[in-house]
Amino acid sequence: MTYSVAIPAFNAAETIAEAIASVLAQTIPPTDIVVVDDGSTDDTAAIARAQSDIVKVISQANAGCGQATSRAIKATMCDIVATFDADDLWVPDKMEKQLEMLRQANKQTFVFGRHRHFKHGSDDYTTGHECDGKTRSDLVLYRAAFDHVGDIIDPPGGRGDMVDWLGRARELGYQFQVYDAVLVLRRIIPGSLSYGRNNEKDRGYLMVAHRAMMRRKARAQMEGES
Repeated sequence: MTYSVAIPAFNAAETIAEAIASVLAQTIPPTDIVVVDDGSTDDTAAIARAQSDIVKVISQANAGCGQATSRAIKATMCDIVATFDADDLWVPDKMEKQLEMLRQANKQTFVFGRHRHFKHGSDDYTTGHECDGKTRSDLVLYRAAFDHVGDIIDPPGGRGDMVDWLGRARELGYQFQVYDAVLVLRRIIPGSLSYGRNNEKDRGYLMVAHRAMMRRKARAQMEGES
């Protein structure tokens, strides 16, 4: 099974080389890696491009992580796509394990894994908090499923894009399976988009909840009319 990797990146010059190296080191390497540089003001694009001939870099004005992810997926070559944040790491057999799980499932299945947190600047990859990873860095799916669910939408504040998109996928009947082993090392960087609680950044979660409620209301009305 061949696959592509889609990476949104914003000011990721400190981490993107290591992230891409973990992709290239997979026991089953990817056919192509698409990085969408989302308006970075550092050397993210140049560093990404220098990692391998299979890396394609697309630069755009800053539009948000969801939009950058969507654009990256649309530029990939394979029927199977893995999405990945530019500051995380994959363990070497991540894709081998997930591709086998995907092979045994149907095309209505998204495959995730568990992940372990580690602090930026630390080489301790073994003692951090572990949890099921239904995040961008864990996800492997068929490209047709992305096309069916539609673009990933960036909420106000920037957080909640994947929560919204995965919620929409569930409503369309997609099933989630989690490989029961740590496959992703999730980097904790103070000040990053996902770090800590922040009222301004967290506004997106309110929009996600409201959108889900409105979709449920619309479905209920349609069922009542039928």
